[in-house]
Amino acid sequence: MYSFNGIADLQPDLNYLYALNTRGIKPGLERIQKLLTALDNPQYNYKVIHVAGTNGKGSTCAVIASILRLGGYKVGLYTSPHLLDFNERIRVNNREISDQEIALFIRRWRKLIDKLDCSFFEATSAMAFDHFKKKKVDYAVLETGMGGRFDATNVVRPEVTVITPIARDHQEFLGRRLTQIAFEKAGIVKKNVPCVVARQAARIYKYLSAEISVHGGHLYYAPECCLISAVQSFPDHQNLRLSIDNLTVEILSLPLIGAHQLVNLQAAVTAVTLIKNITLNAEILRNGIAAAVWPGRLQILHQRPLIYYDVGHNQHGIRQAVRTLARTFPNRPIHLLLALGNQKKYDRLGKIVRSLNGRVYLTEIPNHPSVSAEKLARVIKNGNPSSQIFIEKKLSVLLNTLIHKLKTDEVLLIIGSHYLAPVVLPFYAGSHTV
Repeated sequence: MYSFNGIADLQPDLNYLYALNTRGIKPGLERIQKLLTALDNPQYNYKVIHVAGTNGKGSTCAVIASILRLGGYKVGLYTSPHLLDFNERIRVNNREISDQEIALFIRRWRKLIDKLDCSFFEATSAMAFDHFKKKKVDYAVLETGMGGRFDATNVVRPEVTVITPIARDHQEFLGRRLTQIAFEKAGIVKKNVPCVVARQAARIYKYLSAEISVHGGHLYYAPECCLISAVQSFPDHQNLRLSIDNLTVEILSLPLIGAHQLVNLQAAVTAVTLIKNITLNAEILRNGIAAAVWPGRLQILHQRPLIYYDVGHNQHGIRQAVRTLARTFPNRPIHLLLALGNQKKYDRLGKIVRSLNGRVYLTEIPNHPSVSAEKLARVIKNGNPSSQIFIEKKLSVLLNTLIHKLKTDEVLLIIGSHYLAPVVLPFYAGSHTV
């Protein structure tokens, strides 16, 4: 009934799906619940680890999924947004959902999606839940899209919930105060279900503790459960020592750099140890962590010059990436290429990027509402008067300029948005490969 005649047929289906974004963000779980009821509630056919937070959700999910997969389980992974292709959002044992499977789901359920007035994320979440059921996964690791309480993923019965570090983002939807944002994130907590909390500011940890108690969850504070110390750092990975319960791994390699990734790792490992009937040993942990892949997190795109790309899109995320590179290359200036979406706060950017001591190149996100490069320049100059700032609004032009301008021993950080990826990643994957 639902024929599929090749990859070329997928684009109209994706266009339909993306057009659902125009329906906006509407609180409530009624639409997704009705859609899933029609699908025979696929979300109840496997065990779930549910992850919310502001920063580090994707990395935390990727590590959890990798450990479970190396432990011999079939694992679904649902994350957002994607970098290049929609298919990246839905994976089973690292294999992305196929074009055919995407098209067949949309064609089968399009009328009901329209009847229920579902949003893009609701339809996509239902697709993920259905895909995981069909692939008979043992576990599904789910990243919330935004918030938690009314997020479309919050219809599951999780084995474990996780709350990663909370910072200010999506304030137009989640509230201006950190406690308001924390309240929304804590909405994923379920009665009698373990809730792992990653390292937080003291007042946010106190607030989350109270919220978890109200929801009847069981709090596990990751920094107290999982002890991690850095042994040696490299430009593309870090060697660590890890202890949790009665298990110690003397040397393991994490292919994600920065102190913030240790925070995410603590949460991920703690969560896995709390899953019922899971047996971990040093080999599974070592191999699972080493195999974790999460593109766009201080990802090296080019070696000489050394060019990193990071999807940090709020001031907290940008600060983490900047600190990591400043510590990794303490005696070298690091240049910055930056663009931000127009809903992002940027009042502290000047102070945040000061430690890089390099040139600042400002641009705008192709085909996406952006903070103007001129506004960014004024804010950065106010916080860092000595900075050298260059503006080129066309990202493709700027990339071509920099590949010739940068010296082979220099370092460049490209940061500010997931929406830079469709231009940045193909540019360096093409004629400018590592």
